[in-house]
Amino acid sequence: MNLRLALILALLAGSAGCAWLAIDLDRRLAEAGAVAPDDPAADGAKALLRIGTPYLSVLGGVAVLNLAALFLLAFSYREERDHALLRAGHHGLARSTRVLPKPPVPEKPAAAEAPGTWAGGSVVPWKPEYYAAFRDLWNRACTAIAHASPKEDAQFEKFLRSPEFDAESSAVALNADGSLAGVVLAMRQPAFEDDGYWWLETPAVVAALIVDPARRRKGAGRAMMQWVEAAARRRQRPRIFVGGVENFPHLVPGVPEGDHTQRVFFSAMGYTEVRRTCHMEAEYAGYAPPQELVEREEKLRQKGFSFAAARKEDIPAFQAFLDVARIDRPQRRLEKFTAEPERFFLAWHEGRIVGFIHVTAMDENGRSGIHLIYFLKEFRGAGLGSVLLIKAHELWRVMGAVGGTIWTYPEAAVRFYPRAGFRTVQEWICYGKDLDHAWTDPAFVNRWR
Repeated sequence: MNLRLALILALLAGSAGCAWLAIDLDRRLAEAGAVAPDDPAADGAKALLRIGTPYLSVLGGVAVLNLAALFLLAFSYREERDHALLRAGHHGLARSTRVLPKPPVPEKPAAAEAPGTWAGGSVVPWKPEYYAAFRDLWNRACTAIAHASPKEDAQFEKFLRSPEFDAESSAVALNADGSLAGVVLAMRQPAFEDDGYWWLETPAVVAALIVDPARRRKGAGRAMMQWVEAAARRRQRPRIFVGGVENFPHLVPGVPEGDHTQRVFFSAMGYTEVRRTCHMEAEYAGYAPPQELVEREEKLRQKGFSFAAARKEDIPAFQAFLDVARIDRPQRRLEKFTAEPERFFLAWHEGRIVGFIHVTAMDENGRSGIHLIYFLKEFRGAGLGSVLLIKAHELWRVMGAVGGTIWTYPEAAVRFYPRAGFRTVQEWICYGKDLDHAWTDPAFVNRWR
């Protein structure tokens, strides 16, 4: 017999016992009886004390036990609900609010099966033949955020051929004459299942929503978003995101913080802000490390640390570092190190590698980026991260890069990266929405365990 059933039976037994004791107490008091005509109150009180005291003691004890059983029963139901949410990817939501947002009104079944419509035309599935019109629309609609937009056909084609691109959930809005009025591109993440991305367990992501400026506020954007949501519901996705908070420079990584039109649009669609991410850039020319970091590096050197650009001869030491480091995909890290050690800068202590910084290859603008900063757990808090970050400038100098670019969280954008010469270019907002599925449905919860 499980605990919950036992608690329910205990409550029923306790309630029945309380009722029987109350009835029996009333009968005993009536039989006890005879109340003196001159002072009925006094004799009644004596009879109650003599006969009722044991009954009242038992009733009080049973009441306490019933309250405890009720508390344990409520706690078990709440914990079960929280565990289900945690398995389904609602880590922050389950622990911070413990209450899911009220689910939106379900879409009409027809919207999930048939092409949608909007005031100026129809919404149909994405097809490769729409690519040229899409590129033209992108260039016309995204001029304000060109720094984050792909500029080469090769970048678009790479994304559209990748396993992350979800062609079935992507759609286009067509005008009545068949011309393109808008595009929505959706993503999934099968290739990144071991990367630890926080939203992986609910992989329904809108990578880009583009509407022709001449066709805005006519319902095309809403119709395309309803298309993506309908596809997510058919696949039993519990949540859907607009933009990613990790490094996805392929397409717009969310909604620009200053674009109030889009922010109002997604709020009206039932989306709420989930996370912000900052696009930052640093210039190599004219950068000088702050004095505090120069002094910090000197103090670390006095404690036995050293810093040096990686070499081919460091491959065995890097392998030894990976053997003890808790880092994802160590074999892939070793392959990258072996192929291009010139993009790594190492921190050493007592003859072994204890940390590194890895920069990316240069893009078409001559900029590199920070791929990863990592050091062993026992050396965290010593200031190695800040020193390694400024060493990226030395790698950019050797590569011939004009500077670096990175996508990070607002906290790091304020406290960590500015000392290495990075400035915020654009802040983005990732929006999320809980879809209307029953978390109490075992089949749905098991789908996301």
